[in-house]
Amino acid sequence: MSGNENCEDLSRWAASKGISDAPRESATTSDGLGHSLVVANFPDAGGRGLAASRNLKEGELILRVPKSALMSVLSAKADPLLSTALARHPCLSSAQILAVHLLNEAAKGKSSTWSPYLIHLPRIYHTLPYFVANDVQALQVEEARWVAEKAIEKAVMDWEGAKGFMHEISLRRRFMSFKAWLWASATVSFYSYSPCTLG
Repeated sequence: MSGNENCEDLSRWAASKGISDAPRESATTSDGLGHSLVVANFPDAGGRGLAASRNLKEGELILRVPKSALMSVLSAKADPLLSTALARHPCLSSAQILAVHLLNEAAKGKSSTWSPYLIHLPRIYHTLPYFVANDVQALQVEEARWVAEKAIEKAVMDWEGAKGFMHEISLRRRFMSFKAWLWASATVSFYSYSPCTLG
């Protein structure tokens, strides 16, 4: 499938979920993207994202995403498999729950409700937990090495802490690896936000 077809799939998916960038007064449930924003490639700034397709005014609402379209702790708890397993793992953080939820959806492939969105996510990040020993030692400032080491330790600890949950939902081995965990936790870190509610 070409990049353009993937973008069209993403726009159709957004419309089916009630995601819209149309002005509020003209919005319908099937608007999707393309009125104010388009999917674009930013090779020097992280890959794909949304770009303005027209001049935008300061303070203008340009994107509406219903809570039902968000991958969240609530959507994890709404999934019967995850919900049952979560009841036995109450000490997991929201970030750990979201990372496992993301891995579970990625493992589903095209059968995931979020598949058209997931295929647009970066495959790798350049964050501290991805550093190997040589990368850490190459840092010139002692404090920077300490911060990198702590970030790696935290990633390992979070992964270890979520393994029981991942085993319980029978996540495929490939999606339980530390490499997969780094991807999921970095995705959660990069794309998490607190939604605002508008009247």
